[in-house]
Amino acid sequence: MNTAENLIQYDFQAGKISGGNVIERIGIMLMRNAAWMTKSIRFTGFSWAAKLVRTVFPSHRTICTQLTDDAVFEFPYGDAYWGRMLYNGELYCPEVEQFLLGMRDVDYAFIDCGANYGYMSAIVTSRTYGSKPSIAIEADPETYRILQRNAKLNDDRFELVHKAVYSKSGELVNIYGDKHEARSIVPDGGAGTGGMVETLALDDLAKWRKQTGNKPVILKLDVEGVEIEAMRGARKLCKKDCLVLFEDHASDKTHEVTRFFMDELGMRIFAPHEPGCPEIHDINELDAIKKFSRVGYDFLATTSKFWVKEIKLYQKQD
Repeated sequence: MNTAENLIQYDFQAGKISGGNVIERIGIMLMRNAAWMTKSIRFTGFSWAAKLVRTVFPSHRTICTQLTDDAVFEFPYGDAYWGRMLYNGELYCPEVEQFLLGMRDVDYAFIDCGANYGYMSAIVTSRTYGSKPSIAIEADPETYRILQRNAKLNDDRFELVHKAVYSKSGELVNIYGDKHEARSIVPDGGAGTGGMVETLALDDLAKWRKQTGNKPVILKLDVEGVEIEAMRGARKLCKKDCLVLFEDHASDKTHEVTRFFMDELGMRIFAPHEPGCPEIHDINELDAIKKFSRVGYDFLATTSKFWVKEIKLYQKQD
């Protein structure tokens, strides 16, 4: 396991590197420049730059970024997904993070489904975001190991679950996908990664919710094609004060996920990435919003009067 001494330290706010050798510093600077150059086109081509850096300026170490005064986040050097964080003018998900900052004074608990390396749990449990209780759920075994590391780096202040969110608990499923950020229990035409994992229905988190005082919940749902099945296992949760933060990919012209939330679950939908976080009243409004075919767009869904009130207050601040 890495120690603080052999990590490459990166100050996100100041853009300063410490602890890296000459090769690593050159690689990080190249990745930072690549992130800056591809930002306006939604980082298209950044993964190629990351692959080049890993090949020409290799390192097996990890980079630890300082996100807030008490939140850090570690990811592998040359990572084609998280490496864009090296451009210190770029948050991971600016509109969502701005919304969560706006909920700083709201007393809620965070469920981080598809936690990946734990970025969202690291920030929502920080003082900057109001020190919310969080549980991070990740299916992929390899990714989960880095998630464990990030939990330790953040004083184990969020809980971990190594399972795949699904409609039922207790089933064994395969993990598919080459890229850690896109691994799923949905077959993608290739072989599995070699890992198997047990499923979890979100309604079975009742014990954790009781431990956190049955607070209102923000449920972040980033489960790579299993969103609908995951929500079928969260029907009881959705009847509570639950706000779902989910992604609808622009490549899906039918808007299947959002349609499910609206039609089958009867939820109101809001678009935090649009000015004023407007409500979506008609599914066809997404045609104008989902402009970039390679991009996933974040939306909010709820039936809760509590969360609708908080969103309305946020709209006035925006």
